[in-house]
Amino acid sequence: MLTCLVTLLNGGTGALATEDKAENSIGIRLLEMPANRADDPRAQVYIVDHLAPGAVIKRHVLITNSSPAPQHIEVFPGAAGIEDDAFNALAGRAGSELTSWISLDRAAVDLPPGASEKVLVTIAVDPIASTGERYGVIWAETSAPSNTPDNVLMVTRVGVRVYLDIGPGGEPPASFDISSLTPSRDGDRRPEVLTTVHNTGGRALDMAGELSLSDGPGGVTAGPFPVSTAVTVLPGHTAGVRTVLDQRLPDGPWKARLTLRSGFLERVVTATITFPAAAGAVGGPVTPENWFQTHPLLASGLAALAAAVLFAAFFVTRRRLTSRRRERGEVEPLTEGV
Repeated sequence: MLTCLVTLLNGGTGALATEDKAENSIGIRLLEMPANRADDPRAQVYIVDHLAPGAVIKRHVLITNSSPAPQHIEVFPGAAGIEDDAFNALAGRAGSELTSWISLDRAAVDLPPGASEKVLVTIAVDPIASTGERYGVIWAETSAPSNTPDNVLMVTRVGVRVYLDIGPGGEPPASFDISSLTPSRDGDRRPEVLTTVHNTGGRALDMAGELSLSDGPGGVTAGPFPVSTAVTVLPGHTAGVRTVLDQRLPDGPWKARLTLRSGFLERVVTATITFPAAAGAVGGPVTPENWFQTHPLLASGLAALAAAVLFAAFFVTRRRLTSRRRERGEVEPLTEGV
């Protein structure tokens, strides 16, 4: 019986890299991007685009052989989805609506050690495709039997993600909101910060960023600490982005400055946080101090609502006082004009 052991690199695990590469093996990277996304770091790594039904785009990927031996590398599209706040490539050669739109100018390349070769990827959207975002991967794969008695087939697979939004007109705007930072300590007393992120736009977002601490006990500063989990947030969804910090940090209080980004979209928030002392403890969520500055319309609405509530309370209180004074005969009853 032949057992297949698949090793997935960055394309399957969610890491953001300029080239998806297996050390001493094979690699793949995107060579082109739309001119209007030149400043988008995601578009430099993944195929990210917005297309109308019936549109066609072409992109080249570069396949490399960094191993000391010749490699037969198969290239093919695969299905993917976003589940549990992570980009997940489906197993094997699973197909989808998106993969049915993708064609390659070759199914495989044979590369000597240190060589590379371009492969043309064409995406032709169905003219009757419905509106919405699709996800997939352009895979490069090599396989070989292992030198073991277990008869295991070793498969190495690397890929370039595809984020394709379909719909008429312009691209849905991308946006996200940071509503709270929650300090905690894990079972080993390492301090952590869980950030609550809401995707308020129309495109899936891959979160990256860093957290810095200042004004700690004795004026100590620390960081920056990178966001430690690869999180992909669907439109309209909420996710937690975790940052693990140095175990030696005291409880605080600290002035936290968090920067989160997805592509060229970036948010910066500040908050005063204090880590709980006990292992496994979770502190209360803290609203960013500049939250109202980043939500001026909502802030104005809340201010107007507060004013309306105060006015209503004043009006009700005044009527009650007037009614009681009338009962005591301190106020003349109102009479209609003659």
